[in-house]
Amino acid sequence: MFQLTFAAITVALIVGGLAERIKFSALLIFAVLWFTFSYLPMAHMVWFWVVLLLLLMHLALSLARRTGFCRWYVVHINAAMAALMGAIVLGKRIGYGKEALSPHSLTMTMVGAALLWVGWFGFNAGSNLEANA
Repeated sequence: MFQLTFAAITVALIVGGLAERIKFSALLIFAVLWFTFSYLPMAHMVWFWVVLLLLLMHLALSLARRTGFCRWYVVHINAAMAALMGAIVLGKRIGYGKEALSPHSLTMTMVGAALLWVGWFGFNAGSNLEANA
């Protein structure tokens, strides 16, 4: 279940790149297909082989735990490439250049950033599966 939270966050990152470009129903279908055929294979390739190699090298394992080495490959790079390709394939946002697109709420942006910040500490605490110094 802990690893599935990374999957959920990754899909949420992609949604930001596809916002106002795609219907919600198509977005749900995309999320299921992308998770199945992109996220799961990438997570297996990176986490299985990296963790296997890191277990053989104790120094690298402690470095990976401190830096979050194993997470950012799967989550950030994978989500960034999916969002970029989606934006390129889908084209400009609906109404872009034709109607004024009002900015989003600064208050909600700050609340979202605060939730992300608190959640990031939870991810890092849970990654080691331990609570210690």
